[in-house]
Amino acid sequence: MRIIILRKERFLLFLSLFTVLGGLLFLFPFLYRVIPARSRLGQTTILLDPGHGGIDGGTQDRAGNLEKDINLAIAHKIRAQLTQCGVNVVMTREEDTELAPYQPGRGGRHRRDLTARIERARSAKALYLVSIHCDWSTAATRRGMVAFYYYRNPVGKNLALSIQEELNKIQPQPQKAAPGKYFLLEQPGFNGVIVEVGFLSHPEEAALLQQADYQEKVAFAIAQGILRALPTTAAHPSPASSPP
Repeated sequence: MRIIILRKERFLLFLSLFTVLGGLLFLFPFLYRVIPARSRLGQTTILLDPGHGGIDGGTQDRAGNLEKDINLAIAHKIRAQLTQCGVNVVMTREEDTELAPYQPGRGGRHRRDLTARIERARSAKALYLVSIHCDWSTAATRRGMVAFYYYRNPVGKNLALSIQEELNKIQPQPQKAAPGKYFLLEQPGFNGVIVEVGFLSHPEEAALLQQADYQEKVAFAIAQGILRALPTTAAHPSPASSPP
């Protein structure tokens, strides 16, 4: 009787192993497609550029909150979303620093600052450069998030359209991605967009941009737009969940 029981246990063990093996063979074609795609994500570099920094605070709201701090907070949140999906992310700055300290004989600070950001994008071999900014207007009623691209760069335009589509899901008044003549976007060798995440001159929008949960929603939308615009979009995962 003991011998019969042992044989029965071995038979059940072999049957279980055979079932697992069969399942793996069935899933293999799916795994073969997905794993290399995720591996390619790790080889894709996105450069996030939190605008301004250090001595350059950018614009500010009526309470004195500076653009540079909002840009940096949102950029950190975008990086967290993208790295969660396996994308390699580089940032032009990770804290409140300026990229172009004063150097005699090297031109104006603003141009040196932009040049330093471009050099970082090139040294990182970034596929996309996504620069985060806040806007300001003399018209206090003007609001909205807009992605800008260089009109001669179709890849940059596609990235801007993808990001804009996601941003429009979380803002009350949908906007259109727009062409813009910006020195940062006109540079050859990479595809850049500038994302204006709201107007600090608009009281309600300025207040929202101070809230961490709203910053998270904006970051999630931008990250989703970037992922959708990548060359193998269909195989790319999405962040685990959308912010509430």
